[in-house]
Amino acid sequence: MARLNAELFAQYAEIDNVLLSTLDVDDFVDLEALRREVQYPPFPREDLRAPLVPPIPIPDPPLPVQHQPDAPSGLFGKKKKIADAQAAADAQYAADYYAWQQATQELPARRAAQDQQFAAAEERRNNDLNRELSKHRAICERAERAVAEHNEQLDELITGLGYGSPEAVQEYVGIVLANSVYPDEFPVTHSASFEPATAELKLRVIIPGPDTIPNTKSFRYVKASDEIVASTLAQKDAKERYAGAVHNVALRSLHEVFEADRRGLIHAISLELGTETISPATGRETYVPFVAAGVSRAAFLELDLSAVTPSATLEHLNATVSKNPSTLTSISTTGVKRV
Repeated sequence: MARLNAELFAQYAEIDNVLLSTLDVDDFVDLEALRREVQYPPFPREDLRAPLVPPIPIPDPPLPVQHQPDAPSGLFGKKKKIADAQAAADAQYAADYYAWQQATQELPARRAAQDQQFAAAEERRNNDLNRELSKHRAICERAERAVAEHNEQLDELITGLGYGSPEAVQEYVGIVLANSVYPDEFPVTHSASFEPATAELKLRVIIPGPDTIPNTKSFRYVKASDEIVASTLAQKDAKERYAGAVHNVALRSLHEVFEADRRGLIHAISLELGTETISPATGRETYVPFVAAGVSRAAFLELDLSAVTPSATLEHLNATVSKNPSTLTSISTTGVKRV
């Protein structure tokens, strides 16, 4: 139970502090830090580099030895036994000698076959090595091309940003906002377009709907039923939490863009924040805007966001804000005043 409550309160704290959590973070992105160096993968078949160890040559067969038969035992027929034993020894020697001759004659062919087998194995190793080296070179070349392309695009972005080109400004803002870390349970996405004639950035922010925020107040143990039950958060508290998230994300998005734009290329931001949901009327996906604001850089940089009440700040910035975003109450996005 304690763990469940701790996880729940931590989740609420992350959502409630999405603005404060970014104020100590420098949102500027040093594009040079995004430059890459080629990371070459290790060659996976180092074992193929070592030549094979030649086999031990087939040795010469040993010369046969003619053994003298043992002296026969007994007193009778000794001569015959000696003669028979000698004949057997002579026959064995003759057979051994013939086998030795055969083995000696076959030896050159066997050694040649052994050499051929070794040469074939060494050739296979070399072929395998060359094939693996070729594959590895191809991988390294692809890595080199990818890094070269990335760094070339980075150079183009840096150059474009120096000239204030719309594409470069939009890409840089996309990088900045992609670095913005929100709670896993509350993902936020952004899209932007830049108008160089007015130096105004049009920024659209999409947040999750109100149904993504838990409506649990806490967990408690009920002894009678031996179970953990959840108590429901008051509707007023749930509404305030979601409205607070709407206000906080709106100010955070403005803050991150203006802070990251150290060159002051963006003079103003036209912000629109809302959610995508299923329309109960049509059953189709629809966009519901909650906040619309036109804010100049000068006016925004006068704020001390660490000490503001976000709803009051949006009012100060003449933003149009939904009176009840938790019920998907939309706003009109026409006629928004800029400060």
